[in-house]
Amino acid sequence: MPALVHPISLPGFLVLLGACCIGTVNAQVPLTPSGSALNGSSFPLRLDLSRRDLRNFLSDKEALAPYQLPDGSIAELHDVFAIGSVNARWAVFWDARSCRLLGILDLEAPPESPPPPSDTGAEEKTETTALDTNRDLLRPSPYLFKATGPFPLARSAGASGEPSFFGFRLVKNVPEFLYTSGSLSIEERLWLDEGGKVLRQRFAAKDASGGLLITVPEVWAGRVTASVGSWKGAVLAVPKESAAEVILSYPLPATNAADEPSTPASN
Repeated sequence: MPALVHPISLPGFLVLLGACCIGTVNAQVPLTPSGSALNGSSFPLRLDLSRRDLRNFLSDKEALAPYQLPDGSIAELHDVFAIGSVNARWAVFWDARSCRLLGILDLEAPPESPPPPSDTGAEEKTETTALDTNRDLLRPSPYLFKATGPFPLARSAGASGEPSFFGFRLVKNVPEFLYTSGSLSIEERLWLDEGGKVLRQRFAAKDASGGLLITVPEVWAGRVTASVGSWKGAVLAVPKESAAEVILSYPLPATNAADEPSTPASN
């Protein structure tokens, strides 16, 4: 079993939008995926891994539940894992607090639109202000993916309570996150593949005697593909004999990233 990684601080990562960050890089490791290809056309990118404090960009009530404070306010994101590449326009966020993929950010998109202005205060607004407000409200989110609903494996047999993170490691230079949920012990890897056109997410649960149920956001139903199992809407059912390795593939809009000639092994 590979040793747990204690990342070191290195300069640079990629330029995250200023509107997203509220903190600084806490740790960082450059990653170069290597190994045999998942398929003949698979070309991963050279990755960067860092840990960052971010403004909480989630909007779904259930996904926000782990971040709700006693006074009802929502906590910001602290020490979130950020995966990206200088050759791709995507930043991928995974959080140890909720043990899940939180978001995929388009670094080339405009910042998130501000919330609608309050009706309190001065009633008169200039025509220019009104136009700017309407333009902001129509601006699409820069997040291609946002977590929704409860913990993605919460419906699996053996899962219970809140998931508990206990470490991460590099497996063939790809980050793998380790956590438990009830009786399940989960390994989860994330990497950008095919020149930045695909995000891969690998789950492994060697003790899942009842198989796995993996839920993705409803807006991704029919868009995510899986190496094993069968889909019913946004829920993937994986039989117990296949739970030791499940790879989800999320298609990303085309980029100008340069392909590199190697990919992580599937196990």
